[in-house]
Amino acid sequence: MTARRDHGISLHGPMAASTAASADGPFGQDAFTIDWDREQVTCPNGITSTQWHRRQSQQGLPVIRVRFSPADCRPCPHLRDCVNSPTAQRRELNLRQGRDEHETVRTARAEQGTDTWKERYKIRAGVEGTISQAVGRCGLRRSRYRGLAKTSLQHQLTGAAINLARIDAHLTDTPRGRTRTSHFAALRPADHKVDGAK
Repeated sequence: MTARRDHGISLHGPMAASTAASADGPFGQDAFTIDWDREQVTCPNGITSTQWHRRQSQQGLPVIRVRFSPADCRPCPHLRDCVNSPTAQRRELNLRQGRDEHETVRTARAEQGTDTWKERYKIRAGVEGTISQAVGRCGLRRSRYRGLAKTSLQHQLTGAAINLARIDAHLTDTPRGRTRTSHFAALRPADHKVDGAK
């Protein structure tokens, strides 16, 4: 998160989608107003949170857990739209550890839905495809020789071999390989297109 600020490096990769209830709807996390100085969050209906605690996520990362009072949430007509569990009596939010990190993630998620971001990401996808081809076809992950000079030569020959394979595929109109679909993604109904699948 601090790579851009501290080193002038812009990391370009997809952010995982928010798993919060109604992530894209009117009660997604972005609809809540966060007051970092007072350590309070206000919901779209104007109710203010009652708890703000620093905790660790299931992955062991530092987060801020915000909770609203059940007395405020229970009578709310939008409670079922706002929470994941059918038995939950109040809304809870997990925020990033600090304002800067939270805003960086929020901005990144918004940007990755734009056409500009998708066009730029195609470059990374092409690079990853090349690396995958080099690993699968030429065994790039392991050096067959000892010493930097021989290893460097192996890498150069691997690059040349990939170029020749791609030229051959172009000249012979060989169709490109399909993007691999995970077993889990394959369970989705046919009318839902899986990201990355053709």
